[in-house]
Amino acid sequence: MMDFEDDEILQGFVEESLEHLSSIENDLLAIEEGGAAIDEELVNKVFRAAHSIKGGAGFMGLTAIQELSHATENILGMVRNKSIIPTPEIINVLLIAADQLQTMIEDVANSNEADIANQVSALNAIAEDSKNKQASPKPVPAVEPEAPKAEIAEDAFVLFAEAAPVKTPPIEQEEIVPEAVLAETPAVIETPAVIETPVVETAIEVVSTVVQNIAPQVPATKESKAEGKKTTAQSDTTLRVHVSLLDSLMTLAGELVLSRNQLLQTISTPELHNVDTVGQRIDLITSELQEAIMLTRMQPIGNVFGKFPRVVRDLSKQLGKTIDLNIVGKDVELDKTIIEAINDPLTHLVRNSVDHGIELPAERLKRGKSERGQIILKAFHEAGQVCIEISDDGKGLDEEVLTASAVSKGLISPEQAQLMSGKEKINLIFMPGFSTAAKVTDVSGRGVGMDVVKTNLDQLGGNVEILSELGHGTTISIKLPLTLAIIPCQIITLSNERYAIPQVNLEELLRISASQVKERIERVGDAEVVRLRGNLLPLIRLADVIGLGQQDKDQSSAALDTAGDSALNIVVVSTGSMKYGLIVDSLQDSEEIVIKPLGRHLQQCKAYAGATIMGDGRIALILDLGNIAKMATLNSLEGTQRAAELAQIAEDESQIQKDRQSLLIFHNAEKEQFAVPLNQVERIEKIKRADIEDVGNHRTMQYRGGNLPLIQVDDVAVVNPLADHDDLLVIVFNVALTTVGLLAVGPVDAIEVFVDIDDKTLKQPGIMGSSIINGNTTLLVNIFELVKNIFPEWYSEQDTPLIETEDMKEPPTILIAEDSNFFRNQLRSYMIEAGYHIIESEDGVEALQKLEDHFDEISLLVTDIEMPNMDGFVLTERIRAHHRFSELPVIALTTLASEENRERGKAVGIDEYHVKLDKERLMAAVHGIIKRIF
Repeated sequence: MMDFEDDEILQGFVEESLEHLSSIENDLLAIEEGGAAIDEELVNKVFRAAHSIKGGAGFMGLTAIQELSHATENILGMVRNKSIIPTPEIINVLLIAADQLQTMIEDVANSNEADIANQVSALNAIAEDSKNKQASPKPVPAVEPEAPKAEIAEDAFVLFAEAAPVKTPPIEQEEIVPEAVLAETPAVIETPAVIETPVVETAIEVVSTVVQNIAPQVPATKESKAEGKKTTAQSDTTLRVHVSLLDSLMTLAGELVLSRNQLLQTISTPELHNVDTVGQRIDLITSELQEAIMLTRMQPIGNVFGKFPRVVRDLSKQLGKTIDLNIVGKDVELDKTIIEAINDPLTHLVRNSVDHGIELPAERLKRGKSERGQIILKAFHEAGQVCIEISDDGKGLDEEVLTASAVSKGLISPEQAQLMSGKEKINLIFMPGFSTAAKVTDVSGRGVGMDVVKTNLDQLGGNVEILSELGHGTTISIKLPLTLAIIPCQIITLSNERYAIPQVNLEELLRISASQVKERIERVGDAEVVRLRGNLLPLIRLADVIGLGQQDKDQSSAALDTAGDSALNIVVVSTGSMKYGLIVDSLQDSEEIVIKPLGRHLQQCKAYAGATIMGDGRIALILDLGNIAKMATLNSLEGTQRAAELAQIAEDESQIQKDRQSLLIFHNAEKEQFAVPLNQVERIEKIKRADIEDVGNHRTMQYRGGNLPLIQVDDVAVVNPLADHDDLLVIVFNVALTTVGLLAVGPVDAIEVFVDIDDKTLKQPGIMGSSIINGNTTLLVNIFELVKNIFPEWYSEQDTPLIETEDMKEPPTILIAEDSNFFRNQLRSYMIEAGYHIIESEDGVEALQKLEDHFDEISLLVTDIEMPNMDGFVLTERIRAHHRFSELPVIALTTLASEENRERGKAVGIDEYHVKLDKERLMAAVHGIIKRIF
């Protein structure tokens, strides 16, 4: 054997051989699928790969690799010659041989000591049996109509019956075929038109025995090798980059050099007025260079997806299932680092779909499904991220079974289980030690896996979500950043030190004024929570978690016991299925940062995922939000428990009779406060007054490649004019299927308050009423009325009332259940304007009575959720349980459009969920339901 020390020729052989083997697995599976319809081009490709490996190994003195690749080449030659049919049994032997070749090539220095006897024996048995059958064909017996036909085993390989002789294909010029190959090339034999096959049972038995002997030594799939060590040294050291991308990099590097020279020349002169121009040019080139360099790291996700046909094939056969795998989006590109990191998590999820998701064929037939299961592996881009979905049409996840298993294993208490939503029950599978398998097998049952999958994805800045329908299947959705090298982050400060929070985990920023801290931050036991748009959000004080000294801790812990001298800044973040608020000192700008790994002495600090160097040269640590939640002993179950306790507290308070509203507070003039429902706001943009253009008697601004029409409250309502500030805000809404911006000035705040709305005293066009908020009279803006007064033409086609049909003898009647006079009046005006008859009730109890009295008239129920005596959930449950009302459509209106409320609403039978005061969506839903009824 040649010297292995720094041998470039040997390294070239290894890289070339691994490249050949990278696609051989999928090619063999495609050959197996084709069966007797042999794709000669594909077989030739695999044959040449084996031949090249054999030739290189012989030159290097790698005798074991040479021998095994030679035996593999022989079988592929017989398939190419159509001497044998590539049955699953034969393909199994070839796949195992390919696995062994890859193992030896990856450890090429010790390859000659590898034991390949079983693999070579299996391959030679196939070749020998094929030659024996060709050399000694049995004569065709006399016609015997009564003789039974020979049964051919499913895994047997059968000789092709041809009237013409089998021709040996010509030898390609660049290939040197050794004498050993020529000696083993099948002789030209004339075969009869029909061959009596006493079935090649002996050969199959030999091959099966050898395969069984091989199985414990050589893994059946590459996936098991990935668990032990990284495969392909090639993938770790080399990348393929298109020449055009290299050309682009060279061009940008040249531009950067020119700009550097220009900068040096500029700063060497007394006149520095051109520095800004040069700086802008360097900034632009740097951004383009950054993007181009990032492209060099991008690799198609098909590099990972390519292994799964083999995984599904082998595992489904092992489990006695028949499964088709469909792969979509192989060309979607991800950073090379992420592709390598998601290999194991994806493998586990695909194996779970095969093992737990897809039922056995007999069970599927009983359920009215095709006996062939379907798994879809899909990758696509969405909102600047890569989404991967693993879907199956199997049995789905049973929430109650999951909960019972978690309780039985002591992972949660029975009390916690009763309070959990459906989504939380499904997310139990991410808990360490969770398993529903009846017994431990090689495939599953050890209670490890899904928690590791979630942890790995969290570390990549991704998240995983499970959607499942019992009896119909499960979809696991993963969202990943495109790259880990440069990421956008929110910069925050704590004790004069800066920290970075990845924007992929950022939900929103919340500021609670000093006067509201005691009112809005509540304690449940030792935990702090804030109510945010109907959800209870657990809070974590970053200073307490990372330890900034006892004095800081004492001050932060005592914050709720004093009035407080400053506001609270809260960063609302999500990681996996968890969502919480991180209390910090202050919020700074969002920046793109370059991630640097932590030094060895800091790697034990679990609160940090890395570090970055800021523009001033100082270090900022990147927070690991998943580990911070663990360090604070926070999990979603605690959140559920807190929610139940706090809800009980809230029910005892008299203010529950008021409507709780999530509002955006802003100003039009300095001392005049306005509010709009927060759920109507799309975005808030900061602009300069100079950005506003007057075109065609309308204000507008350039926005996202188009023009954004701008309006002011004082365009319609009699209020003070917009303050004469240079810095303005644009609150963006979506009204009448068009995006519109409302000009305003700060300060702005998102708050959630219990309010009594006065809909008489200050009501006027564009203003639906007023309320006292934080001691200030606040006008509630009706954005729909404002827009309708300014742009009536937008509504010309949308204001058409209910479309009547021949079956509609009179306008339908809608029952409204709403305890607030203000909202009830709003709903009544919407419905009457659209031509409906209305019956009103103030709570669920009265609504049930009205339904009893007018059932034959009522076509639809529109109900509030929060009502005294009987809320909307209980009302809907009573309706669905009543034999007369069970089919009545129900629309729920609420300010609490949280995921938990939606889950509960779906469970009790609510048809649609809509947010209060969103007239357009509500009326579209009402019209749609009425049209379906009539």
